Amino acid sequence: MTDTRLPVRVVVVDDQELVRISFEMLLAAQPDIEVVGSADDGAAALTVLRSVAPDGAADCVLMDLRMPVLDGASAIRVLRADPELATTRVLVLTTFDDEELVLEALRAGADGYLLKDTSPQVLLEAVRAVAAGGSWLDPAVTGTVLAQLGQGGAQDSAATGAVTASGRDLGPAPADAAADTVAAAGTRALAEPLTLREEEVLALVCEGLSNTAVGERLHLAESTVKTHVRSLLGKTGCTNRVELIVHAYRHGMVAPAPDNALPH
Repeated sequence: MTDTRLPVRVVVVDDQELVRISFEMLLAAQPDIEVVGSADDGAAALTVLRSVAPDGAADCVLMDLRMPVLDGASAIRVLRADPELATTRVLVLTTFDDEELVLEALRAGADGYLLKDTSPQVLLEAVRAVAAGGSWLDPAVTGTVLAQLGQGGAQDSAATGAVTASGRDLGPAPADAAADTVAAAGTRALAEPLTLREEEVLALVCEGLSNTAVGERLHLAESTVKTHVRSLLGKTGCTNRVELIVHAYRHGMVAPAPDNALPH
């Protein structure tokens, strides 16, 4: 059967030419990914994104954080404020010493972050997950990010690097079992208690699953999942999915994945 799905349209943004070209080559070699543009700073990225929009908006931007002219976090804020670009998914690239910038990027509206020294396989997996509406939090720096956000119920576990919300398949555990962990956290850090269904949805969102994937797992329409996600954002005071995931781990509303659940 012929695959009629449209390719994932990606814009690569990095001020280091060798890094940028390497990412472009890796992505362009995939049959389901199309590199539609590139830029060497945040301002140029916004120009590229607007230029490709008439032919079909980019699905995902692979965005560096440390760049001249306009850094990644600032570019994300401009992007989120632009009605034509606001829904574009953003996966930021970082290094181990970028925790403050990662926090700034997440608050600006990034959909995930990834270390630059990750494997090609993980990079491709992350791009596809974020483009599909999921989230990706690299477990190698998630613990540090959570620690900087403040004290939380999951902080000690997160510091081991075991926390992941990377969109990976963490195994066949049923949604209701994952929801039990959410319920065990009680109602702290909530404007009002979550419903059982909201607990189930939160547990799967924290695995990085998109609305479509959550719906398939729980046998719900995507529109119903969107309604639950909006309710979760309202009850937690979060503004986007990544902030919701970080909030959930910070307050012990979900349990970190065990080391042996992560693929090697």
